[in-house]
Amino acid sequence: MAFNFGPANEYNVFLFGDMSMSNTDAEGRVAVGGNAILSNYGLGAGIFPLPPAGTDPSFVIGGNVSVSAGSNASGNTVISPSSTVISYTMGNPNGMLVTGTPIDFQETERYLKCASAFWGGLESNGSGEVIFNQLNLTGTDESLNVFSFDGGNIYGSGLSLSQLNGINIIAPASSTILINVAGANILYGSYQIFRNGTAATRENARKILWNFPEALTWSNSTTAIYGSVLAPFAAANTTFSQINGNIVFDSYTGNAESHNELFEGELPEPVSCFLTTSSTTSSTTTSTTMTTSTTSTTSTTTAAPGSRSQAISDLFESVALQQAALSHILNGEGEKLQKLLSFEDVTHETVLKANRSVESMVNSVAELETILKMKLELFEGCICPDSSK
Repeated sequence: MAFNFGPANEYNVFLFGDMSMSNTDAEGRVAVGGNAILSNYGLGAGIFPLPPAGTDPSFVIGGNVSVSAGSNASGNTVISPSSTVISYTMGNPNGMLVTGTPIDFQETERYLKCASAFWGGLESNGSGEVIFNQLNLTGTDESLNVFSFDGGNIYGSGLSLSQLNGINIIAPASSTILINVAGANILYGSYQIFRNGTAATRENARKILWNFPEALTWSNSTTAIYGSVLAPFAAANTTFSQINGNIVFDSYTGNAESHNELFEGELPEPVSCFLTTSSTTSSTTTSTTMTTSTTSTTSTTTAAPGSRSQAISDLFESVALQQAALSHILNGEGEKLQKLLSFEDVTHETVLKANRSVESMVNSVAELETILKMKLELFEGCICPDSSK
């Protein structure tokens, strides 16, 4: 499997912010960077084989915890040392409630937002048309078919996603499907999704990614979505529906089912977005008694070795390494154009396509440069005494 979603690869649901759901379930693992407000919520029942007891961080919560009933069937529920447990009565038949930080939510959020923009900038090689209110997406590439359209005016039809009566994805069965949908407010209607003329299956979903790099809101009430959904800036609301694949939102509310058909497609690696720090991977404080509490959880934490100045030096070094990598990428893009232009029989159309590809890469590099600049500005004018405090 390609790098794809980074630390979110193995999570059926991955959120940077809050989650508020009831009377439903996620078949796979769930990670919530903010507060988890859940009632009668199940997770992990679709993970096979079952991990050894007490080893799998199948439910990770970075904020406060208000979880009543339901079950974590796969492993541990891991809460942050700074979390406040308002209530926790979820069952953990193959694990327990523990304290730790196995996921760096902030860095994963940075990566996935960058990756979404990168994939959203890829040149389309598939076509689309709306016929009798059905959207037909047609691609012929055996490896990767990319489609791009405006969610509020699909291929110039004047119709939005909410106004369709079906979607048919026509492409080689083994190919990866990337569907980039532009627009700040996404709303699905009520219809079926097809793959090569027949109803899409859960197996089909593993090779499909719906990417919403601009979405701020994302809503679905009755359509079964086949494919992973990447909308890293969106507040999502779903009712009486299902999503089959990896699910990445900023926040998530409703009662939709999340089916654990993790993405197995092959996308171009967003090299300029790669993570620069590793996630913390320990769970330190355990408890086998699940009780209701209105106070903060307590745990013993150990500071990372090294001085403050060393930590800042490490950050500067990571920025320098990324700058060097970006320089190589840009140099490679320039060499690619020079090589292309050296061919005597090259067509204007080929040059324009190559130029668009290079332009997309340069835009992605520029976005990462902004992030690196923000990192450096955190320590602008900073005097770094050799102190561990």
